[in-house]
Amino acid sequence: MDNNNDSAIEIFSGTLWECQMITSMLQDVEIETYLVNSVFSTYAFNPLIAEDTKVIVSSNDRIKAQAVIDEYHHNLKNDKHS
Repeated sequence: MDNNNDSAIEIFSGTLWECQMITSMLQDVEIETYLVNSVFSTYAFNPLIAEDTKVIVSSNDRIKAQAVIDEYHHNLKNDKHS
């Protein structure tokens, strides 16, 4: 996050597992990310149900990151209808 005009923003919130998946997808397209509350969640002992984990990106990457997340949601929706 180099630019003086950028800031850290939350781009996604969900379970630890979902956020790790999103983080991996964003890193694949060279978007730097970090997770907030990934360890200290109430259900941290069970990452499949841990809630309130957040994926943080640079505001400069917001549009590109949102496109990746929209594709993730689209693919989930299609998998449920298969």
